[in-house]
Order: sequence, then structure tokens, then C-alpha cells
Amino acid sequence: MQTPYTSNLIVITGGPGAGKTTLINHLNQRGYDTSPEAARAIIEEQLERGGNAVPWEDNEAYAGLMARRSIRDWKNGMECHPRTVFCDRGLPDTLAHRLLSKLPEDKGLLSAINTYRYRRTAFILPPWAEIYKTDDARTQSFAEAVRTYVVLCRTYHQCGYELVEIRKGPVEQRASQILTRLKL
Repeated sequence: MQTPYTSNLIVITGGPGAGKTTLINHLNQRGYDTSPEAARAIIEEQLERGGNAVPWEDNEAYAGLMARRSIRDWKNGMECHPRTVFCDRGLPDTLAHRLLSKLPEDKGLLSAINTYRYRRTAFILPPWAEIYKTDDARTQSFAEAVRTYVVLCRTYHQCGYELVEIRKGPVEQRASQILTRLKL
């Protein structure tokens, strides 16, 4: 059984390298509350500490950390209620990661997705080859980024969210698309 959607936690998702973090940072500079991406922070922390909870070593541990961090970020966002919080990814992203990685089903994650609900309308950024770059934390190829986008679309729909695709363009235009849709 799903709990009701929240009205103040708004997910911005998409495959790696689509401009999510740039958009989230822009919204923050415009005065909106934001929640950073858990996945990238975990990878950077693990690399700094010499840990192995990264997708290319212990993917199960990494996915568990992603789920726990996303729940913590959700709870932190609710403390800001009723202010709007733009979230760089949400719990369904962890499910999509598990599906892409062919990890076993995690009933705890499925329960969390039904408990910790975001605003029903979520925003997704499409793959964008012209801005795509790899680095120490983003090791996927562009083809993998496209596949991630497809699985994210399917996963968010299966979790009951309405996805609105944000057109490619300057960050100001992308932010305006979201703010106009939300009437903010």
C-alpha cells in the first residue's frame, strides 16, 4: 500500500551526465532548497576512504547505501515542509540501479518506495551526448547512460510517478520549464 505523495519534494532524475546536478545547483542559486545526489556522494566518499561499496566492487553494498541515504535525504527534505525541495534523484533511482545491475529484488527498498513518496510529477532529463563526460565517479559509457534513462522512465512509471521530460538547452531554460510546470 502506497502512502500519499508529498507536495514539496520534487525529483529531478535522468541518466548520468544529463545535466541534473547543474540544474539542481542552478535552482539552489535561485533560492530553492535542494537535496544532493546520494549516488555520486557515496562513490566519492568510498573512493576517498578506500572503501569498496562502489558499483564496480560491491554493488549490493553500494545499492544499500544509496537506499539508506535517499531515505535520510527524504526525511531531511520533509523537515523543510512546506518549502519546495528539489531532489537530485529519488528512491526509484535505486530500484532502477538494481534492475540495471541485475541485483536481486530488495523487498525493503520496494517498501521504502511505497512509504517515502515524492511529488507525483517528477522531471527527467534525457541523455545529451554533447555534454556527456566521464570521470572517477561516472564511469558509464554514453550507451549505458541511454540505457539508464530508458530503465528510469519505466521504473518511475511503475512506481506511480508522472514523468515530464525537460528539453535540452541552457540551464536557465531547463529551470524555467520546471518552475513554469509547477507554477513556482
